[in-house]
Amino acid sequence: MDRIQQRIYLSRKSLNSIEFEHEVLRIPLSVGEETSFELVIINHGEPTHVHFSLGEEIKDKVMILQDKVYVIEKEKIAAIVKLPKSYAGAVAELGAGKIFISTGYGATKKSFSVEIVEEEEKEKEKRGRKGEGIEGREEKWEMVERGVAVSPERMALLQRLAVSTLAMALLLTFIFAVIFFSFHPFVFGLVAAMIFIFIVVYNL
Repeated sequence: MDRIQQRIYLSRKSLNSIEFEHEVLRIPLSVGEETSFELVIINHGEPTHVHFSLGEEIKDKVMILQDKVYVIEKEKIAAIVKLPKSYAGAVAELGAGKIFISTGYGATKKSFSVEIVEEEEKEKEKRGRKGEGIEGREEKWEMVERGVAVSPERMALLQRLAVSTLAMALLLTFIFAVIFFSFHPFVFGLVAAMIFIFIVVYNL
C-alpha cells in the first residue's frame, strides 16, 4: 500500500495563505488496526510557526506526533490513525473529522477533512501478497546462501578425499621409485602396506 500523504502549501498564493493537496484525506483502515500518514509542509514565504489541532470527531482516532513546528522551507510531520475495536460495524457511520492548521501565531487558520473508510478486501490481499513477496525473497536468499555454502558433512568428505588422494600419490611415487631406482623390496612393501592401511582406516 502506498504511503498516505497530505501536502500543505504555505504562502504560495498570497502572504500566510494555506492550501491543501487534498481537501478530504481518505484513510482506509480496518477495525482494531492502525496506520500512519505524513503531513508535508512546504513554505513559499517567510519562516513561520505552524500549529496543528484536531476536531472532536477524530480526537480519539488520530494522533499527530508533533503538533507545533517551525517551518523554514519544508518539514514532515507523522500522524497515527487507530480505529478501536469498539467501532466494529460502524465504520461507515463515522463521518469526516477536521485537522486544523494555523500559522503566524493564529493569524491564519484553515482545516482539511480526514475520513476513515473501511479497508477494501483487495487492499488487504494486496498488502498480504506484498508481505508474502518479502518472505519469498528471504527464502530465495536463504536458498542461494545454502547453495553457495558447503555443509560440514560435505566438507569432511572433501577433506577425506583430499587426504586419500595425497596418500595414493605417495604410493604411486614409491612404486615409481622401486621400478626406476631399485629400492629394497622389503622397504617398499612396508611403506606401501602402511600407506594402504592408512587409507583404509582414514576412510572408515
